[in-house]
Amino acid sequence: MKVLSDKQVKAFLNADLSKKSLLNTYHPIMLKLLHDFKNTPESVPPRTVRSSNTIPSLTHLFMPCNAPDNAGIKLITGGPTNTEKGLGLVGATLIVDAATGLMEGLVNAKNLTAFRTALATSVGMVRAIDPNRKDLEQIMLPSIASFGVGLQSYWHIKLALTLYPGHIKTVKVVNRSLGGAENLAQELSKEYPEIDFKAYSWQGDLDGEVISSDCSIIFGCTPSTESIILEKFINKDEQYKTFIGLIGSYKPHMIELDLQFIIDNYKNDERKPKFIVDSSEHTLAEAGELIQSGLGEDQVLELTELKDIPDEEITTTKGNITVSKVVGLSLMDIAFGKHILQNSENGTFIEDF
Repeated sequence: MKVLSDKQVKAFLNADLSKKSLLNTYHPIMLKLLHDFKNTPESVPPRTVRSSNTIPSLTHLFMPCNAPDNAGIKLITGGPTNTEKGLGLVGATLIVDAATGLMEGLVNAKNLTAFRTALATSVGMVRAIDPNRKDLEQIMLPSIASFGVGLQSYWHIKLALTLYPGHIKTVKVVNRSLGGAENLAQELSKEYPEIDFKAYSWQGDLDGEVISSDCSIIFGCTPSTESIILEKFINKDEQYKTFIGLIGSYKPHMIELDLQFIIDNYKNDERKPKFIVDSSEHTLAEAGELIQSGLGEDQVLELTELKDIPDEEITTTKGNITVSKVVGLSLMDIAFGKHILQNSENGTFIEDF
């Protein structure tokens, strides 16, 4: 059995990260596992969510997977006290041989979770804004914004910078506290000194133009219970494409994107544009944006269906905006955890476990 620490997972992903690897290796893996899940949805049983027996309470998530090629379980814990301690979500992914049950590896879940979620978002993102278009500068604005300062935001920003090299000039990090936004901006600026990183707090009187005026990509990476990505933050110039990737809300009462914006541009639009999702079943059951706005199965399109529908208008609003909602599946953790186990030269081996 092989054990990989969070530091080792992050090191492997950073070393392996490139536009080519994302488009030619990681995206195909993601689409294959989602296709397999669509054919055998029973391979991902409902996750178990429990409150801890501590005060204040944390949330424990137990996420099993029993696919033909990928079996195991992900255990993850999070909550306000972990956030205050700077821990965020913590846990591990246990991977077993699907045929025998023998343990193959244990992978720290922190960076693995954030990477696989950002990866799923990026599949929809490249559909909305093709990074290989020759006229990219004419349809993509030079800035992106990310709400949140955890690892999810970190990896969403990194994948965007990797997929659109040279096109993104400014990254705007937005957080409840300005200090948190400044910390992430400083961390990323060390890795990307050529990019202008700016930090903002949404608690202050944040001018919508600060965010919307030149952003074609906006990420929502916060477990917010109220809309924080307001309509005034969204680009209004229809000449440019806008992609909004949401991953923060994983319970029905959580929401990141302006609810009225969703109702006006999706539910009440006679064209009935669709949200891009990783799993229609799971997002419709868990995502506050879909539940609170009353969107149904007829207004979601799974990532695996994108290649069969060349008409981009089906996922685009009248304002040239595409929205993606990813909740994540344990199958993603097992599959990419296995990929890292098999390809990383690092790790601790335990014989005869």
